[in-house]
Amino acid sequence: MKDLDISKIFWSKSRTKLLEKLFLEYESWNNEWFHMRWLSRDLDEQINSIKRELDNLTELWILKHRTELKKKIFYVNNKFYLLDEFIKIFIKSYNPMDKIKDYFKTQINLELVIINEALKTKLLSNWKNILDIFLIWEVDKDGLSDFLTTTFYWRKVKYAIITTDDFFNRLEFWDKLIKNILTERWNIYLKDNLKIKEKLENKE
Repeated sequence: MKDLDISKIFWSKSRTKLLEKLFLEYESWNNEWFHMRWLSRDLDEQINSIKRELDNLTELWILKHRTELKKKIFYVNNKFYLLDEFIKIFIKSYNPMDKIKDYFKTQINLELVIINEALKTKLLSNWKNILDIFLIWEVDKDGLSDFLTTTFYWRKVKYAIITTDDFFNRLEFWDKLIKNILTERWNIYLKDNLKIKEKLENKE
């Protein structure tokens, strides 16, 4: 089935990104405050575009606002009559794959990055896969945890990080856990400096 570009329904990409952010935060029990400049930075959109969309969405009664310390704080109107329907739309259409790929491009100390395609629908359902993300070598665990929390709106993402030596020691004896991780369905290799995928294909 062809992916639906919902920005064509909601008029603009900036409005779509804004609605997605606010509705998914709301669905994750976070609806306390969002101010204009923070949203502009977080969504990487011009502040004038964000201001225009916030004002429009407030007029439509989708958002409400209050003033604190001379700043407008925006939040989702929980009385909006299509609230549940909109949340369902954004949960179903949410695709974190581009964010994941961009994040791991910056992690130069990783030798292997495997993600499971089930991450694409993490907000919609929680598949019983062994791991969501498998990493070899070094990564900032706090930074990774913050990224996953933000990207997946507090859903639990299962990941494992091991050293290269530990990995090859386990691989030599075809460790059951490593075998199950590497042969899990729908694995996507974002980085494979160790040529593990090639080794597995030759092993078959």
